[in-house]
Amino acid sequence: MGLLDGAKSLIGDMVAAADRALEETGSGKLALSLAKFYPGGLAAFLDRLRETGHGDAVGSWLGSGERQTVPEAAIAACLPAGVTERLAYDLSVPQARVPTVLAEFLPAAVAGQSENGTLKPQPNFSTQVR
Repeated sequence: MGLLDGAKSLIGDMVAAADRALEETGSGKLALSLAKFYPGGLAAFLDRLRETGHGDAVGSWLGSGERQTVPEAAIAACLPAGVTERLAYDLSVPQARVPTVLAEFLPAAVAGQSENGTLKPQPNFSTQVR
């Protein structure tokens, strides 16, 4: 195995470890991170996704049926750069992976933060990026 193969393996291991950490912390960590850093928190982020044509997917996350996906590029387009940077730090993932992580884990996080088709009350913090 060459040096490049070793580096690729190490990076892959780090990404897998970050994904496992997110899975273990559950929906609360992701929702809390959005509450801290996205202006208006999780509810505002979901509204932004709806505004950009992903209302059906967001609705599927709140309901009890099969969860639809939102493309990483669509999620990235809804995140201001400062928010992406802070989410990366808070979630312990590389900044470039934040949209991927949200695309993968946000549906379950929203489902875990909803009840009877509506989002439960969410915290609101003053450290949100404007």
